[in-house]
Amino acid sequence: MHSAAAARLLARFGDDPERVLAAEAGDLARVDGVGPALAAAVAHAAATTDEADREAARCRDLGLSLLGPGDEGYPLPLLHTYDPPPLLYVRGEWREEDAVAVSVVGARRASPYGVVQAGRFAKGLAGLGVTVASGMARGVDTAAHRGALEAGGGRTVAVLGSGHARPYPAENRGLMEQAAARGAVLSEFPLDAPPLPHHFPMRNRVIAALGLGTIVVEASEKSGSLITARLAADAGRQVMAVPGRVDWPLCRGTHRLLKEGAALVEGPEDVLEALGIEIPGPTDPSAGAASFRVGGDSPGAPPPEGVAARILAALRGGDPLDADALAAAAGVPAGEARAALVDLELEGRVRVFPGGRYARA
Repeated sequence: MHSAAAARLLARFGDDPERVLAAEAGDLARVDGVGPALAAAVAHAAATTDEADREAARCRDLGLSLLGPGDEGYPLPLLHTYDPPPLLYVRGEWREEDAVAVSVVGARRASPYGVVQAGRFAKGLAGLGVTVASGMARGVDTAAHRGALEAGGGRTVAVLGSGHARPYPAENRGLMEQAAARGAVLSEFPLDAPPLPHHFPMRNRVIAALGLGTIVVEASEKSGSLITARLAADAGRQVMAVPGRVDWPLCRGTHRLLKEGAALVEGPEDVLEALGIEIPGPTDPSAGAASFRVGGDSPGAPPPEGVAARILAALRGGDPLDADALAAAAGVPAGEARAALVDLELEGRVRVFPGGRYARA
């Protein structure tokens, strides 16, 4: 089932999966985007729960958690997207601090330059307390995860395009173990799901949503990394690109992003500047790897302006509202509202409730 359809079913039945499974096929089919065929499949699945029970038991044996949008430990940034995964298979732990993350993506057949740069950016950012998210693929993804783990205390989050029992690529099993121990490995696919081609665009939307911004290190003109960059932009995230040689085919996609307005980054400091992340100076007694602040969140910081101010004004009634309702109440585009909500949550000005609803903190 497409995750957007699953989300609409949950919303229709009060975010209660048991109510969805207990509903009649006719009631399910009336939900927008579901239709008779999918409704019949859901009703059939509800009538035969043995397979689901076996899957849950295997998850327990493998040390995996099964998390939905209303569960503790479900990555909060995903709640700000239009299509959050209705179920995540999680190995390791997503922590609140991982909300300050940067996604790093690029070519599977990366050049030595691309591998070195991905590792350098990831290690530098992770050393400053920024979590590094990527897709555990060969090339740039692998270098990014390794770079983050090389930083003292660095954290990384990996998003798979297959099930946990069919990790891809197989040679990264050891790296996945390390990522789970120092972060999390996520998949929205059943345990035995193979790495099918259509899984990777779905995975890419999760990678894009996890980061405050996405860095593209190397990408050809038809690279899947450009899909991740577009999804990041659609979600209101910052898109950044690392320049390369002008005569390398692997750099044509990244250079196109730069021509279209992506931020040019030459090192971790440029990434922090593009995202508005400030690191305390060495004389600051509170300085440390995780003591940065995002978007000027500090005592005495000026009140929010623009879209953020309109979002806060729309929340004055006190009742929690979801992102779409807030966008309508504030009179701003939904993408801008979601981006503002990420900043407001990181600043501690709003809090999120199950189902992706917001209220003033």
